[in-house]
Amino acid sequence: MIGQQTKPLEEVLDYLDGFDVIALFGCGGCATTFRTGGADAVESWVEILRKHGKRIATAIVLPPGVFTCYLPMSERYLTRHRSGLESADAVLNLSCGDGLQVIRAWMDEQGIVKPVVPAVNSMGNMGEGPVRFVEKCRGCGQCVLAFTAGICPFTQCPKSILNGPCGGVSEDGMCEVDGSRPCAWIQIYQRLEKLGRLDSLEQILDCHDWSGSDAPRIIDDESLKLVEKPRILRRR
Repeated sequence: MIGQQTKPLEEVLDYLDGFDVIALFGCGGCATTFRTGGADAVESWVEILRKHGKRIATAIVLPPGVFTCYLPMSERYLTRHRSGLESADAVLNLSCGDGLQVIRAWMDEQGIVKPVVPAVNSMGNMGEGPVRFVEKCRGCGQCVLAFTAGICPFTQCPKSILNGPCGGVSEDGMCEVDGSRPCAWIQIYQRLEKLGRLDSLEQILDCHDWSGSDAPRIIDDESLKLVEKPRILRRR
């Protein structure tokens, strides 16, 4: 999921300076998990903005599991609250940057040209939880986890070393960049040892092909059927 944190209030108010009527758009996906754009966050922002003299045109709460960034889900809420979006001076988005740009593009296509500003900083692909979340994947477009025992060297190693470890590992296996973190390549070694695959370290991986992360990345696929009949998988 996309990790995210709420921006400082002063920054958001600066974005909204000069705009009196605000529409808010939440998210039932990652933003709900990180408490940046769920129902409570939307309600909190409504109160904050009113205290600072703003009027609320509409406050759109998406149910849990409904993602702002996935237009087939969020479009019905955009359509339902169209009049509120039209009457607003600006829109405050409480989801990640993907969600904001989906909202902005839909509004532009509908002829509703308004400033859409973020209340959130996106922090990358994160896992674990429910309290502590750690970036696990950089989305590089050329996954090497099959070679590194399921541990990503690009996110778990501060130097993002592909063929490690470096010469800065301490005697107790900790990273020289951050002494509180174990060396990612020591962890890779230990897991490969448990798997009986230490010989894979003899393979030197080629320089990483970062062309898979060239922006903007686009995937064309068939439309997902959101409602399907349950399928029972039978053992053969």
